[in-house]
Amino acid sequence: MSDSSWIAVINPNAGGGRVAKEWPLLSNMLKDRGFSFEEVFTTHRYHAVELVIYSLKRGFRNFISVGGDGTLHEIVNGIFYQKEVPVSEITMAVLPAGSANDWTRMYRIPKDYDKAIETVLEGRTVMQDVARVEYSQAGVRNSRYMVNVAGVGLDANICLRCNASKDKGKSGDLAYVKAAFKALVSRTSTPTKVVVDGRSFFSGKMFSLAFGIGKYSGGGMMQVPDAVADDGLVNVMVARKVSKIKFLLLFKQLFKGTIYRIREVSHTTASRVCVISRKPDRVEIDGEVVGTTPINLEVLPRALRVVVGRDFK
Repeated sequence: MSDSSWIAVINPNAGGGRVAKEWPLLSNMLKDRGFSFEEVFTTHRYHAVELVIYSLKRGFRNFISVGGDGTLHEIVNGIFYQKEVPVSEITMAVLPAGSANDWTRMYRIPKDYDKAIETVLEGRTVMQDVARVEYSQAGVRNSRYMVNVAGVGLDANICLRCNASKDKGKSGDLAYVKAAFKALVSRTSTPTKVVVDGRSFFSGKMFSLAFGIGKYSGGGMMQVPDAVADDGLVNVMVARKVSKIKFLLLFKQLFKGTIYRIREVSHTTASRVCVISRKPDRVEIDGEVVGTTPINLEVLPRALRVVVGRDFK
């Protein structure tokens, strides 16, 4: 291994291609502060998973994600898929450079590059929970690791449309709101059963469902406003069948953190969750649409060391 102790995993397409333009500046800012690192670039979807596994084999234990929530999700999955290095030896940092940076929002990591780099150099870390989520993909059981928020139903349909916009080079809050409206119009509630820690929590027509280790998703929405990232639990929010007009009128509650006041919404916490629906319903994990129900989720308490902002309590 080289003498550089960090590896920067850079997604040049993040932020609608902004990272490709800004990385030379960012790289110089890191070097000017005497920060020792090597860089690798992703060229396709899930490439970061491979890059992480290869870097661990080369002896690296510290990773910086340069991109958005999707890049972070891939790096985390690379860390947990490999079995050669104990995860306890690995540290993860993020320079927020994507179109949505919901994970860094929770940890109060500044958007300003200068301040974000200071955060990495200061090296304040916490151990956060990670959830292992098992789902169906073309009839085959598959699993992913989640560090922020996952969802079923409307939530996953919004992510699907939002990601399609990103692939066309359209990103930002407006693209997200447009995706939300389109997904809302086409959503029909699905008969669903949610079991938490072995007890039935919800049975009925489900409009949207979210699980959170982190509290922010979709560019600042709070579907699980009271989520705590290191309590060994995932926060579960279920929205029952609701009229679309009412949902539109209540949409702003998602950004205010007051979603639990809505009559159609139930919430709880759990270390294990099982979701079964009458017909396969779409699933997203950390903003990536991965497959369909049924899903099984299990929390791995304080499983990953992450660098956090100085204002994070």
